[in-house]
Amino acid sequence: MVRWLLGLSVVLFGIATAAAQPVRYELRGAVPVGEKPAIKFTAAQAVTSLQLELSRDDGKKFTLKHRALASGQSVTLAVGDGKPGNAAYKGALTVQVVGQGPWRDQFTFETAVRAPIKVKYDADHLDLDKRVLQFKVSRAIEKAELIVVGENGNDLGSGAASFTGDPGDKWLAISWTQPPTMRVLSMKLRVSAADGTVSTVELIPWSVAIDHEDVTFATDSAVVRPGETAKLDASLVKIAEVIKTSGKFMKMRLYIAGHTDTVGAGPKNRKLSVDRALAIGAYFRKKGLSIPVAVAGFGEDVLAVKTADNTDEAANRRADYVLGPAAGSPPFKGPYLRVKAGWKQLP
Repeated sequence: MVRWLLGLSVVLFGIATAAAQPVRYELRGAVPVGEKPAIKFTAAQAVTSLQLELSRDDGKKFTLKHRALASGQSVTLAVGDGKPGNAAYKGALTVQVVGQGPWRDQFTFETAVRAPIKVKYDADHLDLDKRVLQFKVSRAIEKAELIVVGENGNDLGSGAASFTGDPGDKWLAISWTQPPTMRVLSMKLRVSAADGTVSTVELIPWSVAIDHEDVTFATDSAVVRPGETAKLDASLVKIAEVIKTSGKFMKMRLYIAGHTDTVGAGPKNRKLSVDRALAIGAYFRKKGLSIPVAVAGFGEDVLAVKTADNTDEAANRRADYVLGPAAGSPPFKGPYLRVKAGWKQLP
């Protein structure tokens, strides 16, 4: 009798009686690259030895051996050499059954050693307004599915897309639908290939820029003057509201980016912008803000209003307050990425 073992995990029982079939088989035939397919043997009766002679469709031969198995005991034996791709095997099994002698069976099975699918994405290829996510994959995929979660923790929307051919280094796109007034908290992208390989990645594009009135610092000073604290208190209320809404679904960090106008030397302005961000962060911490806080200074490199050098422009003497995920990179894009500003964590 020839038995077929197919699929990811299939348990085969003999057509004859349990006494006539002293072992049963379970194949794990589809595995990722770096692993080998395997067959799990479970003894229905005590056996003194088990040997499986295999021949692969490329001509290679393999022998799987194991010593005694008590009734109900199992052993898992690796198949082949882990060569990537699909393969077909033919096998002859010989089992020495206690008190009965040799028992033989033959079967054929197929395996698949599959390369994983690596998914690449970045913030510059996510358009939350148009609701399009672009991503790259390491090999051909058949389809992609996207689940979008809102900042209240509930599913917000979904999308699906089909693909054909080798994408190479091309950015693939998937879009989704959602209510217009809701903010995205996280996204789960699931891609699958025709051979059944699946890869899932989670994206957290969520960030909230806190609308606020900027603190007015004295010239060449990073001291928060008493008359300016009301502005910070109002900002802290808005920060607390966002934390209350979404903080139970993710760990957050507050990012404070300091800026200056173009009056003064560039290096001096960079340090001044850091000191001002530190002062604001210290005030928030003193007032009870418990989430992680990171600060950085961008000096005069990211101007809100473009001016000539040595121009006193109040709109450029500012700080950005942005809430983002505690894990991952600071949620800043565009001109911020062109500036080498090191982020400091507040104690």
